[in-house]
Amino acid sequence: MKKIDFKKELNKEQYGVVTAGNGPHLVLAGAGSGKTRTLVYRAAWLIEQGVRPEKILLLTFTNKAANEMIERVRKLLSIKNNDKFPLWGGTFHSVANRLLRIYGKQIGIQSDFTILDRDDSDKLFKTIGKELFKNISAKNKPAPALLRETISFANNSKISIEESLEHKFPEWLPLLAYFEKVATEYKRRKKESNVLDFDDLLLEWKVLTAHPDVAKIFAKKWEYVLVDEYQDTNVIQAEIIFNLSREHKNILAVGDDAQSIYSFRAADIRNILEFPDKFKNCQLHKLETNYRSTPEILNLANQIIADNGNQFKKNLKAVKDSHTRPELVALRSNLEEAWFVADRVDQLLDRGMNAKGIAVLFRAAHHSQALEMELNKRGIAYEMRGGLRFFERAHVKDVLAYLKVLGNFRDEVAWLRILEMYEGIGPVTAQQLYRRIVEIKDIKELPDSKIELASKAGNSWSKIMEIFTRLIRSEEQNVGKLLNIIINPYGDYLSEKYTDYRQRQDDLDQLVIFASEYEALDLFLHEISLQETFSGREGRQEDGGNIVLSTIHQAKGLEWDAVFVISMTDQSFPHPLCVREEEKEEERRLFYVAATRAEKYLYLTYPLSMFRYDGHKSLKASPFIVDLDSNLFQHNELSRGVTYASDGVEYVVDEDYKESDDNGFLPDASDW
Repeated sequence: MKKIDFKKELNKEQYGVVTAGNGPHLVLAGAGSGKTRTLVYRAAWLIEQGVRPEKILLLTFTNKAANEMIERVRKLLSIKNNDKFPLWGGTFHSVANRLLRIYGKQIGIQSDFTILDRDDSDKLFKTIGKELFKNISAKNKPAPALLRETISFANNSKISIEESLEHKFPEWLPLLAYFEKVATEYKRRKKESNVLDFDDLLLEWKVLTAHPDVAKIFAKKWEYVLVDEYQDTNVIQAEIIFNLSREHKNILAVGDDAQSIYSFRAADIRNILEFPDKFKNCQLHKLETNYRSTPEILNLANQIIADNGNQFKKNLKAVKDSHTRPELVALRSNLEEAWFVADRVDQLLDRGMNAKGIAVLFRAAHHSQALEMELNKRGIAYEMRGGLRFFERAHVKDVLAYLKVLGNFRDEVAWLRILEMYEGIGPVTAQQLYRRIVEIKDIKELPDSKIELASKAGNSWSKIMEIFTRLIRSEEQNVGKLLNIIINPYGDYLSEKYTDYRQRQDDLDQLVIFASEYEALDLFLHEISLQETFSGREGRQEDGGNIVLSTIHQAKGLEWDAVFVISMTDQSFPHPLCVREEEKEEERRLFYVAATRAEKYLYLTYPLSMFRYDGHKSLKASPFIVDLDSNLFQHNELSRGVTYASDGVEYVVDEDYKESDDNGFLPDASDW
């Protein structure tokens, strides 16, 4: 086994964590501070001290991360691939699965249980729903996925179904009794079928850790527990960790409270904040040396997070040399914002930056629409991280299908998409209906056509005709107003089918804003067809890959040379639904995560207005921006004065900013 020079290979902060003695340790690992490296070396150090690998349990949130860490430990210790290396490592769920198959019989779980994935769970919820929701109209039935998410959130947060609904979907509270019946029946059927879902893996593992006989086995099985991304744990996971470490207390948890952004998945920031209270005599370590970003970016990031009250104070320090300050750019409209970002991306690419080193981040997916249009027009290839391009999203395609039929009455694909959305109309009925529809000579004759259908299909056809009658007889030319005729009734379908219907409604609102610029349907449909057929790989930077567009949540853990954070308005960031102080603090942490993704260049942009069919809507800078020191930024004319000046002096745009540290030329934000 190779002898490692830990002092030489680690910085002082990392070395202190890696060589810490026994007992509980909480490691507050700032963004870009090398937390994974620290965990890997900690495991290697323990093994060098004589701890057998099988006595170490390493828990993280993805199998990929766990496998990579185990391989890095193996490599550090020069252990050959074909040699046995029994270090326990994996996600909470994968480790739970292994343990329940070995010890589950102690709590009544057979070792041959099968695991339900989300699709399996939704099918079971659909079956149960059909039985229990017989007396409820289709319009008022919650989707299987909505039932699953409500019950799952309750399980992972240790709260009631009622509390889960209040938090996630308050509009469904009138059906609370039905939700509770479904939860009870779902649990019964899983037990009867010898199946567990993902939540059960954690819940039953927690039961195992509290079982007197099994708890003794676990106490001897592992002498050290290492946990990654502790700020992302939920209540159940925190209890599992506490129970596993109760006897030996050799727990080392690594995380960053400043990057706790997943409360919607039941992650609880209190787990990391209260860790020192739960584990007495806990040693607190801070990794504050940042290897990712420039000092200017870190100065901004440190001030962003400083306003949060519930946190461990940290101060990130840069290893990199000084570069240029982040830019704060206000634009007159969301279209100008898209033009600015596309222009700046063009400039970065012209200077030789790899496209894969550029990312545009946003608070919500619908903020990408205007920029996607502009990038497509310019042939700048992009990758949508963690989601679909705007015009590929199912709900967007659904409502556009109505307009396509309005523009081309014989569009079979559009008609079939519309018809199959409705209850009682399957693929066969839809095809039969389409053949009868195209017998009609003119779309204006459609409302008066006599198409007879049985029961559910007939009711659905009536609803379709109501929408088309309004569209055909409407004297409106503005495409945004036509879309509103479609979207209003479509909202019911959204809430029935999707758990994230609010976000999808936001997409449709954005579509209306975009469509409001068009007074001719044919021109709008032509523009849309170009967007739908754009391959995303026709840009000039083929060899350099694509730039990345991503929500901030999807970007956590990643990094790029240049990062744009767009739509930083008072209506977007923090999210309008986040009104409680703890919610605003999580939104500020999200802003912090966005800023700390940037290595060299950081741009924060926001529009001062947004065009709608009913006029312009005025916008202001996000309050998170307003609170920041003006001297941390490069400003353009429109953004000057929006932030406070710490020295009491009005901020002036630097005239020498055009000279970057590598003598490359970039027009400064004042050009806008």
